[in-house]
Amino acid sequence: MWMFQTRANSTAIQISTGTRSMDAFRWAVDTPSPTAVRLRIQNVQVTDEGLYICKVQVVTQNYIPDQRELRVVQKPQISDLDTSSDMTKNADDSAQLECYATGRPVPLIKWTRMAGELLPNGGTEFQGSVLTITRVQADHAGIYKCMAENSAGVDTREIRLTVNFRPEVIAVPQFVMQAIGYQKKLVCNIKGYPPPAPEQISWMREGFPVTSNSRIEVRNIPGASNRITSIIDISYVAAGDFGRYRCTASNEKGSQYAVIDFTESKTPIGQKAGSTILTFNVATILMLVTVCLLQRL
Repeated sequence: MWMFQTRANSTAIQISTGTRSMDAFRWAVDTPSPTAVRLRIQNVQVTDEGLYICKVQVVTQNYIPDQRELRVVQKPQISDLDTSSDMTKNADDSAQLECYATGRPVPLIKWTRMAGELLPNGGTEFQGSVLTITRVQADHAGIYKCMAENSAGVDTREIRLTVNFRPEVIAVPQFVMQAIGYQKKLVCNIKGYPPPAPEQISWMREGFPVTSNSRIEVRNIPGASNRITSIIDISYVAAGDFGRYRCTASNEKGSQYAVIDFTESKTPIGQKAGSTILTFNVATILMLVTVCLLQRL
C-alpha cells in the first residue's frame, strides 16, 4: 500500500490498498512487473508535495517500508497586475520599475537593459523586484528587461521608459573658418524629447534670422534616438556671412542654444564654390596621350 504525508502534517494518510487507489482522480496504482508497484500522480499540484511511503507486506502484520519525497516546482510567472507597464517621466524625476513573479522555488528577479547598456546604477545587471532610479536623466530612456528565473524555467517582461527633457544643442564645431568664394557648412546636433518640430529649430546671425535663399540652404535632418542635425549650407561664402551664429531648439520642456563663431580665413578650406575637380589615373593619361599622337600621325 501507499501512504502520503505532507510537510505540515506529521501523520501519514493511506492513499491505496494493493493496486486500488483511494482517489482515482488524484492517484493511480499499477504493477509494471511482478516485483514492482508504481504510484502515478495525476495532474501534479503544489498540494501533492510531500513524502510518499510504499509499504510491502512480507508476512502477516509485518511491512517493509520505502519512501520517496516529491518536491513540486513551478515555472516563474510574472504578474501583469503587480509589474510596471511602460512609463513616461520628466528629467530629474524619480522612477520605480517593479517586477513581481510567482513560482517554486521562489524566482530570482534580475534587471538588464537592451543591447547590454548600463543601468542607472552603473552596472549591467541588478537583482531585486524594484529598480529605483533616483534622478531620471535623458540617457536612462529605453527598454528595461525584467527576468524571473528558477530551476523550472524563466519568464520575462520588457518595460519602456520614456524621458521628457529639454533639447540639448551642441555646435559641431564651435569655431569655423573659410575663405570668401568657397563652400561651408555650419552644423549643430540636437537631442530632445519630445523631438523639436521644424518650426521649433531656428538659426540667427548677429541677432537676425537666417533663412534659405539662392546661396544658403537651412535644413534639419532627423536621425536615430530622437536626434536631429540642423545645417546651414552656404554654397558661396560672402563677406556678410561671417559673424556669430546661434542655433536654438525648443520643446515643451524648455529650450537651449549653441553658438558658432564663423570667421574669415585667408587660406581656403575645401573646394571652391562652383568648381569641378577632375581626377585621372595613370592608365587614363597614357590612353589620352596615345590618342593625341595617333591623331597627329
